[in-house]
Amino acid sequence: MKFLLSIITLVVLTGSCNSAKETLTEQKKHMAPSSLSGTYNINQLESKDILSKALIITFNDSKNQVSGFSGCNTFFANYTIKENTIKFGPIATSKKYCRPEQNNLENTFLKALNSINTFILKSDGVTFLNEDTEVFKAIKSEAARPSKDDIVKENYKKLKVIYNTSSRSSFKHIEISKTKIKISKDRTLKTTRSYACDKQDWQALEELLNNAVVEHLDALEAPTDKRLYDGAPHATLAVIKGDVEMMTPTFDHGNPPKEIETLVNKVLSMAENATKQ
Repeated sequence: MKFLLSIITLVVLTGSCNSAKETLTEQKKHMAPSSLSGTYNINQLESKDILSKALIITFNDSKNQVSGFSGCNTFFANYTIKENTIKFGPIATSKKYCRPEQNNLENTFLKALNSINTFILKSDGVTFLNEDTEVFKAIKSEAARPSKDDIVKENYKKLKVIYNTSSRSSFKHIEISKTKIKISKDRTLKTTRSYACDKQDWQALEELLNNAVVEHLDALEAPTDKRLYDGAPHATLAVIKGDVEMMTPTFDHGNPPKEIETLVNKVLSMAENATKQ
């Protein structure tokens, strides 16, 4: 009799689990695709209530950009959506130092964010999953916490491109932002000349930055090595978003990696035109 009851209990539990999975799968299957755009407060991570930790995530479907506060630093990345599946590009973060418990929470969240591949969107929030396993939940924020939101937005407002060249006898620093182009031949950067940045040139540069492999600058390889025996100046290209800096390894000035050749040429052209003002 006990054996029979055990079998019945096992069947019921198995059926319940399968039913829950089917329910989750059916929700995803019949969920009408909708916009993720907006700011959400993350209220549950790995089945734990973390609303008080003030983690937020903001989606912009028109630009396919996601940003947020991950417990210690701000983060941002690109993403693509197809129906109810989602895929994130490389996630960049600011570089602040925090208490161990904040770092642990952030590491857990960023790992979770990297693992999700689908979502269920409801009127009051969204559930993110890895296949059929819930990873974290977030509720729609009518008014995001100003301090965190302002920090996140700054990561997109503060955008700079820096191109440096140096050899035994020469040095040049070009720094381009939305309104200014700064040029210096002083290695200490104490002597710098500033020029107005042309609006159309800046828009063209931004377009190139969106198309360039900015998140992978540090993985690019120089096509030639003349700089190693003084055959060409050393050059680097850096892109700064907020307090996150991404920079290439050194390459020969005049022969950048093919992936950023158009971007480098645009930077040099803008600097040359600025000096003619």
